[in-house]
Amino acid sequence: MQTVFRIPSRLYAQLFELGNSTPSISGDKLIALYSILKMSRQGEIKYYSYKAKNNKDVSGYALLRAKTGVSLSTLKKYVPLLIELNLCYFDKNGDFVLKGNEKLKKEYGAKLVPILIGKNLIDTSYNVISVRIFSAEKAQKNKIKKKQTRSELIMQANNPKSLKDLKRIKRYLKDGKGIEEINEKIVLSLQGFSVLKDGTKDNKSKGCYWKSKLKQKGLVKTTRNFDKIEEISYVDYLNLKKYGYISNKYVYKKGNICLETVSSFNPINLIPSKKSEVEVIKPTSYKRKSYLSFDMIDFWINGGGR
Repeated sequence: MQTVFRIPSRLYAQLFELGNSTPSISGDKLIALYSILKMSRQGEIKYYSYKAKNNKDVSGYALLRAKTGVSLSTLKKYVPLLIELNLCYFDKNGDFVLKGNEKLKKEYGAKLVPILIGKNLIDTSYNVISVRIFSAEKAQKNKIKKKQTRSELIMQANNPKSLKDLKRIKRYLKDGKGIEEINEKIVLSLQGFSVLKDGTKDNKSKGCYWKSKLKQKGLVKTTRNFDKIEEISYVDYLNLKKYGYISNKYVYKKGNICLETVSSFNPINLIPSKKSEVEVIKPTSYKRKSYLSFDMIDFWINGGGR
């Protein structure tokens, strides 16, 4: 069963911006860590400190490491940012307290986006990126739909169906908008992948890297697209390449010289559609435990959580 945390969309955006504007911090990892912290309570109201079997207190950051498996250095690097935003805090007992969902709703609104909790922080951070992939796809679909509607209306300029349509047509023509050739494929350039990752523009190498990583993670599929230029024999095509008349951007496909264009992409939804396949953890009343049956810190240090 997969665990999904639904984070307020406004909080997602705030954490993403804060992380990317803070040196040596990743916005995606900040969101991922917050999601893991929220979902790793396993029904408890908060993270309670406890005494290990060796009679040592497990509290503060050590407590979070024991409960989440995230390294101590990462926790100390990222959690202070969450504390600054008043999303969580350590109390005087060393317990870790997170702001409740109802308070989050009042502060950030009711619109939520799903984050699939992965096997570790890195895995979850990729699932954080997938939220923006779907957002990019949705934005392009809406843009294509608007262009189609506008073009269809303009084609009816001589015989509009209603006065409302006539007014819209006149407004489009006044703005210099005419009938457009519409590409219904959803595309994202290498620069687009770079911007999607952290807002970096004009960085093809970064875009190429993240496109490759997202494909490896199974979060996106891409399809190469080609425009037919001219029908030609393969021998003639080889001669054109040999003498430098065409660049490597042109390829030979099915008897034609073709120019490769931007690849189309398709986000892959890894979140189950059936509620029975999603684990939803709700905080319940909890009786504080004085110790656990074994030392979780020792367990993680010696590789038991790997």
